[in-house]
Amino acid sequence: MRDKFILFVILTMIVGGIYLYLKGIIDFGEPEISVKTQNLRKIIGKKYSLEFKISDDNSGLKEIAIYIVQDGENKFVKKFDIPKGVKEKEIKVDIDTDKYKLKKGEVDLIISASDRGLFENKTVKPFKFIVDPEPPEITTLYSQRYIMNGGTAFAFFKVSDDVEKLYIQMENLKFNCLSGVFKNKSVYTCVFPYPYYWETKKEIFVSAEDKAGNITTVKIPYRFKLKRYRKSLIKVSEKLMRKIRILAGNKKFPDEVEMFKYVNVKMRKENEKKIHSITRNIVILKPQFKDRFTVMKRAAVLGGFADYRKYKYKGKIIEGGDAYHKGMDIASIKNAEVPAAEDGVVVFTGFLGIYGNSIIIEHGLGVYTLYSHLLDFKVKKGETVKRGQIIAHTDTTGLALGDHLHFGVLIQGLEVHPIEWLDRKWLKTRFFDKYNELKGIYGEG
Repeated sequence: MRDKFILFVILTMIVGGIYLYLKGIIDFGEPEISVKTQNLRKIIGKKYSLEFKISDDNSGLKEIAIYIVQDGENKFVKKFDIPKGVKEKEIKVDIDTDKYKLKKGEVDLIISASDRGLFENKTVKPFKFIVDPEPPEITTLYSQRYIMNGGTAFAFFKVSDDVEKLYIQMENLKFNCLSGVFKNKSVYTCVFPYPYYWETKKEIFVSAEDKAGNITTVKIPYRFKLKRYRKSLIKVSEKLMRKIRILAGNKKFPDEVEMFKYVNVKMRKENEKKIHSITRNIVILKPQFKDRFTVMKRAAVLGGFADYRKYKYKGKIIEGGDAYHKGMDIASIKNAEVPAAEDGVVVFTGFLGIYGNSIIIEHGLGVYTLYSHLLDFKVKKGETVKRGQIIAHTDTTGLALGDHLHFGVLIQGLEVHPIEWLDRKWLKTRFFDKYNELKGIYGEG
């Protein structure tokens, strides 16, 4: 009888234990703490934020505590009492060096979480950082005095050694500056475009960000030169409409006006998106160009850069069908030879919708040239080309009526006026004079 009683007690304890375990009262697992912040830094600046996910799938969370400790002193303590039944909590921790009087050096962030189990399991997760509240320094070595809309600008800066990146900002636009052009890695080269569609002066800033995430921003002084670009009204001929039909392919449209808008606006936008994507990346740091760009010999310029074109079909303006022309149209004889504008590497060859057969060459410092409406390709992607080397012949591929070359220059994914790059004096005074001077001081990268 006694043995049966003992067995009953043991079974009762087992069943009760299973019940309590299933209810989460007996919980052998500890809460989990995971970092949600993707950019987890070892060195932090004046302000730094981290996001955490804390969870306990069994008994649920009971308490979360946050400690910021430096030199053994608690600079910040915060505790959260978690309501019953909550099994997951996301928290954000803001480390403010001024607010918590943190000095330069090591600091510990400690996160602890306990659950509601019978044994009150606790997880403690420490994080160690180095605090560096000092902002980076920027010294301007040279910045271009005059900049026009649609133009290219050059600038050189020297920054403190802990800077990780330097970039130019204009409203919602951002362009990277390059370290490694000179032997001294703290000297950065900035080549950036000023949008052709901005007809007023915008503020230009250069920003340096260090390893701790501190950012210093300096305004760049300059004088704005307004370039007034041409506005055109083009009559859509039947010959042009035949080209539109070919490019539209098998797509169905309610009328020819909508078909024109699809090709001239939507397809153009898709083609340019690809061009911008290719020319936004910078692979070659050092300038491969040594002189002004060269173009086709004995040729005439037919269409200008940034011409704003509206179109008229059967006596009516095509509303919503207008577009900017983002290069120079250059014509010579039929199937004329097309030379590479300068030394560089071919990064694209292929068909680009309204641009037809096209080639894109990278020349260093984020500078690219575009050649479109080509008959053929005399070079391949990845091939190194020399200034004046014949890369193709002109034709009428894409949205082109007469045989010609569409020649474009792009800086970090944005079209600029090629006329500057065809001017030896402009390139010498705006770039090469200072570039060569700085090479003598800081060495060639």
